[in-house]
Amino acid sequence: MSTNTHAGLDTLFAGVDSQSPEAETAIGVPQVPIAEDAPASLPLLGTASLRKHRRRLFILICLGSLLFLSSLIYGFWKARENEKPFHVAHEAQVNAQHLYNLVMHAWMGDGFWSEIISTAEVLNRQIDALAAIPNAGPVLQARGSLANDAKRVSQLRHVLQAREAVFTRIQRQADALRTAAAPLLEEGSISSTDVAAINSLLLTFKSLAGTALFNYLELGELNTSSNESVTRAITNAMRAAHQVQSSRDPRVMNLSHGLFEMLQDTQHALEAQLASLQEINAARDSVRALRLHAETLLQPLEGLTSHLASRLGLQWPYVLSSLLGMALVALASILMARTYTIDSRRRFVQVENQQIEATQREQEAKRLNDANQAAILRLMNELLLIAEGDLTQETTVTEDITGAIADSINYTIEELRQLVGSVQESANKVTSTTLAVDATSTELLAASTEQLREIKDTGSSILEMARRINAISDSAQESAQVARQSREAAESGLRAVQDSIGGMNAIRAQIQESSKRIKRLGESSQEIGEITELISDITEQTNVLALNAAIQAASAGEAGRGFSVVAEEVQRLAERSGDATRKIAELVRTIQSDTHDAVVAMERSTQGVVEGATLADRAGVQLTEIDQVSRQLSSRVEQISDVAAREATLANQVAENMQHIFAVTEQTSEGTRSTSKQVRELSHTAQELLQSISRFKLQ
Repeated sequence: MSTNTHAGLDTLFAGVDSQSPEAETAIGVPQVPIAEDAPASLPLLGTASLRKHRRRLFILICLGSLLFLSSLIYGFWKARENEKPFHVAHEAQVNAQHLYNLVMHAWMGDGFWSEIISTAEVLNRQIDALAAIPNAGPVLQARGSLANDAKRVSQLRHVLQAREAVFTRIQRQADALRTAAAPLLEEGSISSTDVAAINSLLLTFKSLAGTALFNYLELGELNTSSNESVTRAITNAMRAAHQVQSSRDPRVMNLSHGLFEMLQDTQHALEAQLASLQEINAARDSVRALRLHAETLLQPLEGLTSHLASRLGLQWPYVLSSLLGMALVALASILMARTYTIDSRRRFVQVENQQIEATQREQEAKRLNDANQAAILRLMNELLLIAEGDLTQETTVTEDITGAIADSINYTIEELRQLVGSVQESANKVTSTTLAVDATSTELLAASTEQLREIKDTGSSILEMARRINAISDSAQESAQVARQSREAAESGLRAVQDSIGGMNAIRAQIQESSKRIKRLGESSQEIGEITELISDITEQTNVLALNAAIQAASAGEAGRGFSVVAEEVQRLAERSGDATRKIAELVRTIQSDTHDAVVAMERSTQGVVEGATLADRAGVQLTEIDQVSRQLSSRVEQISDVAAREATLANQVAENMQHIFAVTEQTSEGTRSTSKQVRELSHTAQELLQSISRFKLQ
């Protein structure tokens, strides 16, 4: 048996094992013997390489998985297909029972004709769907002419509905009459004759309803004599209705309201149906046939449903094939695990051999490492002099591992020698430049200090001038008050004329003094203009010095970057000082123009005062002229007061501008000090750089 198994497996895997070992190698890489190429023996598979065993077992796993999955999928698909006829048979059984119940209810006068027809059609379609099932023969035989009977009922149901409507109307009228007569009979307030008439009417209508129901439910064939009993009952009901109508009690008479018309309509409807007795009998026969078919179909449908229910679910052949596939996969997996166990043992031996080879390679590497260490020590000894700063030394270039390193070091030494030379030259240039800039900064600082002192003195003078102009304004206001008082004194009489003349003289003296002070203000403003020109010259010199410093810093390269920033800041401060100086010059020109106008106005005022005094001397007896002169004097004094106030405002503005100039000058002086300090720091840094590179030996 083992021989046959081996032969079958060899035949199965003949195509898989036909591949050559070279197929597993990479292109251009020779095959290296590994543990998988060694032969191994496995149960049921015989002796072969592990690679072949794994290929075969992989195929077995795939086949087992395919068998397992295909059996399950097909089994479940088959079970799903078997569910469809089962559901159809079950629904047909339910519809057959439902059809039987509907026919019974319709026979009792409850209608349901539309539902009966639709249920019969659905049942017929479901039986047609079951025709393909082998065991559906009894169901097809029991169906008979179900479709034809349903079609006939559909065609003739109107006659059944018409006959049903007649008898249903009789039944409803009997119930309504009984309900209406019950209160009258219970009250006992009517006569015995009326009671007898009502009871007779109720009995006749009850008899009519019973006769109508029996006639409708009659199972035999209908003929012309079938309506005679109903006709007699209708006649008796009409007779009883006449008795009730002849009563004197209106409540009793109301019971017969509409009865005659209903009874006559019922009789006419029954007579009209005599012409369609054949159709009524045919429809009744079809209804009986439907009930019979529904009753006959119940048993075969129940048997077919039970048979189809037994075929639901997964069948045992598919379960068996699935188990077989699982067993095949499990067996192949166990053998596959066995191959990996054998392979791991072989690889363990191979790893031990590789460790021995690695030990040998490590010894060879140690020998080479010792030789390299000796060469590196020789190179490090040669680098000691270079590390001490002697750039005239060079390393020895050999053929060993340090040869390329020594060559690179020699190239690096040459580049470093050139770099140190360049750094020394740049440091010398920076040192000389910083010395020149330091001297310039010192001169600039002295000039800024002198400028600050002069601006401070100028500001003090302008503040004093502003205070004097304010005093002039106050005096002008007082003069206006005196002028008003002199006018009042002139009106009081001649003896006040002398006092007015004295006041005029005082005013003239004050105006002359004010004129002198305003002239001094003009001279001071001219001096301020000269000072601003001096500041402008200093600013231009500062700007030129900052520009020269920036040029020197740019030529110094990276080392002069910090000084370049300082030079740019000094240049910006100089530009701001120039702008402020130009503004001050404009203000000074404005003050000079206003001062000239004020001087002219004061001279005119002085002339007016002189003329007023002359008029006062001549107006010894002419008080009217004195009054006019007083008014003119008051007006002129008020003008003087306004001019003095404006001049005071301008003087205050000049004082504020001088304060601003003073602040700007202080900032300029501070920037100059900072620049000088940074230049000295830069010079110190250049000296340190020269000291750092002086230890390198270049020649």
